[in-house]
Amino acid sequence: MDKFIIRTPRSSPSTSPSKKRSGPMKQATIESLSGVVIIEDLERAKIILGRSDTSVELKVDTLQSLRQKNPAKEVLLKTGIGKTVHKLCKHENEQIAKEATGVYKKWKESVLSKVSRPLMEVECDQKTKDFRNLARQMLLGSLRTKYSVEKDSKTGKCESSDGKKKSKTDSKTSNSVEDLAEYIEREVYSVCNRKATNPYRRTIRKLVFGLRHQHELRMSVIDSSLSVQDLVKDHKQS
Repeated sequence: MDKFIIRTPRSSPSTSPSKKRSGPMKQATIESLSGVVIIEDLERAKIILGRSDTSVELKVDTLQSLRQKNPAKEVLLKTGIGKTVHKLCKHENEQIAKEATGVYKKWKESVLSKVSRPLMEVECDQKTKDFRNLARQMLLGSLRTKYSVEKDSKTGKCESSDGKKKSKTDSKTSNSVEDLAEYIEREVYSVCNRKATNPYRRTIRKLVFGLRHQHELRMSVIDSSLSVQDLVKDHKQS
């Protein structure tokens, strides 16, 4: 009877034919949706676009990333990113002006198409907010080391903490140092995956110590000879 039976080898699941994929599969996330925006990212982008010492490449990259999003009107008004992008439409650099115009037109069309839609906003918890505010104050104190302004009650003149008269350049630096401290903190928060965990805390502590005790480092950041991105990259802790 066996001579009439044809035995064939069984195919294992590993050798069975599988469907061919056209390309690598990538799981979509909520953040990848154009209608989902992160307030933190918009506020960080506003600082980057608003600073005069930001490189053209970084501004163009920031505008291109903003073009992938469709923030609601309320978000644009709250963060002020809409006004910042609108001002860049008349920028002297043609590439920046072109990208800003594209972002502004897209956002305008998006806002007009969903005027009546409700706003959904997600913010971080209060504990994270408090710690981030503390981190900004510590960074601000480090940047202001030996550059704090004291007003003489008699003369009304401004002097530095070392008793010397404060120049116009120092006064201008003092006025922009608050934005710089916020910029540094937001950059740290961004590279730490928007989490105030141990890497974020260690990086902030290292930056505060370095800016407070290294005069050359502090001045290179204040006068923009060292970019905030490079500063954070050099001091990032794991």
